[in-house]
Amino acid sequence: MKVGVIIPARNARPWIGEMLESVRAQTHPAQAYLAEDRSDDGTFEWVRERPELYAGMARNRVRRGWAGSLNAAAKLALADGCDALFTASADDRLHPDCIARCAAVLSADGGRDFVVPYAQQFGEADVVQASLPDATIEDFVQWPPLIDKALIRREVWEQVGGYSPKATLPGSYGSAEDWEFWIRVWKAGLTRYAVVEQPLYFVRVHPGQLSHDRGEWHAATVGLFRKLHPDLPWTADSGVWPPRHRTTKRSGHA
Repeated sequence: MKVGVIIPARNARPWIGEMLESVRAQTHPAQAYLAEDRSDDGTFEWVRERPELYAGMARNRVRRGWAGSLNAAAKLALADGCDALFTASADDRLHPDCIARCAAVLSADGGRDFVVPYAQQFGEADVVQASLPDATIEDFVQWPPLIDKALIRREVWEQVGGYSPKATLPGSYGSAEDWEFWIRVWKAGLTRYAVVEQPLYFVRVHPGQLSHDRGEWHAATVGLFRKLHPDLPWTADSGVWPPRHRTTKRSGHA
């Protein structure tokens, strides 16, 4: 299985080397594909000078935000013949066995559509980001029951069409496009999946990242998704923050 780790990158100069080295250190061969989103901190120049760290890189002509950059990275990986895509962030890192464990589960039991590992935060926070192993469409009306880091078969990505720019709120460069992506995956019936209940992905928590403002955008996000997916069983408290159901737990209790 040829695996491409797709990485949007903007102003990630202090951390991107660690992510790319963690891709190279995988026990299952994997290659990085990057979409550089008009950084102004030297990220593009640093990466450009180290082509041995990635299989493909494109620089956006204009800033495209999280969804557009992830799709651009996926386009590179798919054009290079990757069988599966692992969604990642430039400021994080992978456990050395991340791709191997996920690829083994993806191929087991006749094959799955995607595999989601637990993730471990580090930096300013120390929690495990878990995902539900048996999510239903009803679980999506308040908060995504799955994290956004997953190994996804190319057929699933292509059928769903990747992340949708329609799910980006005006005034933001990324808020919860992964949430809307999973909704479309469920509506397409591509729900043969598994969760690896071990942290294999490490999420760096630091000031300035898009996820820091997610709470502020939550009600507006739900309002947008109600319009995009009016057939979901939204409830009166779907826009309330924090959501009733969270997929996080303190580290040490995974």
